[in-house]
Amino acid sequence: MFDKIKKIPSYLKSINKRINKIGLLNTLKEIFKYNSFYYKLLKKNGVHVGYKTILFHTAFYTKIVNLFSDISTNELIKIIPRSITHGIYEKIKLNRKDITYDKYKMYERMSNNGINIPEIFLITENNSRCIVTNKTFEELKMISEKSRILVKPRFANGGVGIHLLKQTDSILDNHIYQSFVYNHKDIIALQGSDFCGTIRYVIYNKSKSEKLPVAASIQMNGGKITDHMMNGGSFSASVDLETGKISTNGLDHLGNLFDSNPISGSKILGFQIPHWNKLLAIVEKTCNEYLELPLIAFDIAITDNETVILEINAGCGTVAAQFDKGWLNHPFVKDYFNLNNT
Repeated sequence: MFDKIKKIPSYLKSINKRINKIGLLNTLKEIFKYNSFYYKLLKKNGVHVGYKTILFHTAFYTKIVNLFSDISTNELIKIIPRSITHGIYEKIKLNRKDITYDKYKMYERMSNNGINIPEIFLITENNSRCIVTNKTFEELKMISEKSRILVKPRFANGGVGIHLLKQTDSILDNHIYQSFVYNHKDIIALQGSDFCGTIRYVIYNKSKSEKLPVAASIQMNGGKITDHMMNGGSFSASVDLETGKISTNGLDHLGNLFDSNPISGSKILGFQIPHWNKLLAIVEKTCNEYLELPLIAFDIAITDNETVILEINAGCGTVAAQFDKGWLNHPFVKDYFNLNNT
């Protein structure tokens, strides 16, 4: 809750920018129209909405108008909030907790089905009871003197709480300790940093025979441990779904556009993501193992030799992945939400 409160000044700053651009009355109308559209859409389809949903959509609105300074009100509606991707699961009454939210169970299932994931050294439960252990905590600290060990919360998202193991650390409850994944040398050169950046690949897993890509983007880490655009301050760019080439300029969390990465100086547009066919293959394999999940967002690391799934999400954040186009008319929305008379 404190983290959300800390963001209020940035929300107000974004709204003020919008007010300066289109006026106070038009801004208020726009906020109302955006909230009203998605409130009605969710409500009509049996998805629970309340004051928290309104507050969330208002906060989401401020992110959109900060990133898309020239967006029109009609275009704004097409940028769907996270509540839609999560609302699909509420509508079909699927509990995702033991499927993707619990990263231990997620990794266990993927590993058992031959899907490439990072090497897991240790996972803890409450009171630091180790439920999966390849190394003791003291052994891990010794290893971390020479190589990186990534520490991530077992129950979290958005890059929150991810850090590297340090010699002064104590073992943490409900955390996963895993090998650090290094990107392909071309991606490291593009980023100007050897912290891991990922490909966010969103797909509508309609059936075993029909899988409809939604969007793909590269998350460049910005020289920080996490590549999450809003929490890590990274750069995002859309990727062409067929070729795997970056198809837009880079965008940062302040809405600044870059034709070259400001850290590395490397040109962004047209960069070819390595091992694109391998990425498509691992996405399809994973989708077939998770046929109960209609919408999956992948976080995939590309290394020199392979693709590694860092995690999958049932439902997903939507800001960075939509910056070149909205998703309102995509089949995954049309199939689950009645858009007529909304």
